[in-house]
Amino acid sequence: MSFDTPIIYIIDDDEISLWMLKEFVQGIGADVRTYSSAIAFLKSYRPGPHECLICDLRMPELGGLDVQRQLLEKGDALPILFVSAYPEVHAAVQAIKRGAVDFLQKPVNGSVLLQKAQSALAYSRELHSARLARITREARLSLLTPKERQIAEMVVDGKSSPRIAEELQISVRTVENHRARLMDKLHAGTVVELVKLFL
Repeated sequence: MSFDTPIIYIIDDDEISLWMLKEFVQGIGADVRTYSSAIAFLKSYRPGPHECLICDLRMPELGGLDVQRQLLEKGDALPILFVSAYPEVHAAVQAIKRGAVDFLQKPVNGSVLLQKAQSALAYSRELHSARLARITREARLSLLTPKERQIAEMVVDGKSSPRIAEELQISVRTVENHRARLMDKLHAGTVVELVKLFL
């Protein structure tokens, strides 16, 4: 399996449903991993760059919404397709509000599931890029001293160096030195780039 091979996780406590869902998505060329227990999935899951989850809504130990909540609490924005044998409008609305890609009722149409899974995998690449950008941004910002961070935030608020100097009761030259260092640490060539880092 290459690093770029997409992964489709499937959780369903019903063995026949699990097998059918796997058969439907088998043709994508993904590494399909099945779980009959949400707890087993959560214990083994590690975020990746190209993945999605197909998850049954109602399961005995832990339901699909609980799985979604736990993933979100850990900061894992994994695209999720929910499936359910019951028409559960309230649960579907809740799931979508929390970022689920879609909600399909059983018996699932195989070609629809295949198309939705492909869309979810494409979306996962966007989420992964955003996650990497966030990690890079946080790493850069962590390099700043508390004073540099304070000055950076004031610059982002549109304050000039003389105004910052006045508010912090330090010299304009000191502010300019801090500004030069923080811009260098953040690899920001302009104030616009600095503002984007703080958005």
